[in-house]
Amino acid sequence: MKIHILSKTDTEVKFLMEESNPQFANALRRIILSEIPIMAIDSVDFTENESVLYNEVIAHRLGLIPLVFDSKKFNFKEEGEKPDSLSEVVFVISKKGPGMVYSKDMKSSDPDVKPLYDNIPIVELFDEQKLKLEASASLGLAKDHARYQAAIAHYRYFPTAVLKEKLTNPEEVMRYCPKNAIKIDGEKVSVTMDCDLCRECVKVAKPKGALQIEGDPARFIFNVESISGLRPDEIVLTAVDILKEKAKDFGREAKKLK
Repeated sequence: MKIHILSKTDTEVKFLMEESNPQFANALRRIILSEIPIMAIDSVDFTENESVLYNEVIAHRLGLIPLVFDSKKFNFKEEGEKPDSLSEVVFVISKKGPGMVYSKDMKSSDPDVKPLYDNIPIVELFDEQKLKLEASASLGLAKDHARYQAAIAHYRYFPTAVLKEKLTNPEEVMRYCPKNAIKIDGEKVSVTMDCDLCRECVKVAKPKGALQIEGDPARFIFNVESISGLRPDEIVLTAVDILKEKAKDFGREAKKLK
């Protein structure tokens, strides 16, 4: 398998995966979507809430705020056991109106854990209104609750073009491509990675059947966009490690069939 980075930013990575198959690509996508451990607020204890929003609404908003954290430092909170500093982080908000309560007003018990952005609005307080609360954050998986989703991930097949015979209307075919992704020069044809396999060009190609646009089942263009406090490359590498462990577990269980 080969990986080529096509583009990379602080929040998104796009790469070409070659010498693979649809089964592996989909397994990687599903793990990125649902099995990357993420820290998020999962419970809120209100002392005072004189704002116009119900407790449940504010708690819901807090749960959606992405948090920066060290993925190697924290452990999952065990059910029935008292949480400690390595399984839970507490945020405190204490503010009096007038003014907007922002994510920067969340005071953390761990200085290394904080909202990814300071300017996320939570609720507006009017004159003399108060908001006091404690919010607990812990690790979780998106397959259990959407607030723990680490990233948005999708892939598409790498486009390929085949010209079986010379076209009588190459200019029209190229003009019909909405992405301007196909180039035809005599008996030679090529498509760029912008092609999304819509096949609009194939519909107008003459003679009929001379042009074929297909997806390569061994090459995939992957997009991973982080919606959490983790970097996109960190998310992909974590997903690969999880997939490796799943393969090992499957191998151990399969040996029991002997």
